Amino acid sequence: MSLSKTTLSAIQQAGQALHKATVVVAGAVREQAEHMVATVASQPFQAEGEQAFTHFKMLARLSQDLLSLEEQLKNLYATASDLANPVMDVVAALPRPRARAAALVQNEVAEDAVVKPVRIAKRVAKAAKNAKTAAQATAKTSVKKASKPTPKKTGNGGALTANDSKVLDYLKTVLKLGEWTELTGAKVADGAGLPLGSVGVSLKKVIASGAVKKRGRGSYQLSA
Repeated sequence: MSLSKTTLSAIQQAGQALHKATVVVAGAVREQAEHMVATVASQPFQAEGEQAFTHFKMLARLSQDLLSLEEQLKNLYATASDLANPVMDVVAALPRPRARAAALVQNEVAEDAVVKPVRIAKRVAKAAKNAKTAAQATAKTSVKKASKPTPKKTGNGGALTANDSKVLDYLKTVLKLGEWTELTGAKVADGAGLPLGSVGVSLKKVIASGAVKKRGRGSYQLSA
């Protein structure tokens, strides 16, 4: 038993409806792609960007599925045509050559609406990820710089070394404001826990910083 003309017409109408749905969804994919690109570009680290990208992927997948179904339905129509009665005017039910060409162009446009935005979306997502990584690296660098201890500054613009600071800390424990105290280099070296040979240089730098005053050869007092 061969298929009737009514059956072929029903299959053809189903194909036309499916093709119309494919074109409409492809348009929705283009609109969602534009919205997603704008959202991700303006808010790369916000939840709105991720949500827009998720909706775009769902629409793109739906469009691809519709394209696949349309292709399957074309094959079914071709099979049904072979099963139709040879005396039936099957040619009248088939799409005209111009209509076929137009359908092919529309299908290519629909495929471009899915494939091209996907590539754009991947580039935007990659750019957002790179921007996030760069921001995190900058933040880490800023934290390291902020946590780096600042050396003590002297009055003449120089910085006290660790040995200089030890000498100054010791002098603060034995000297008083407005009262001169006699100290030898050996005593300062012993109190600061430093070799005697390095105390002289540190004493000069501490005095130059203005933290300690010196009178004569071995008389010191704290500066106000």
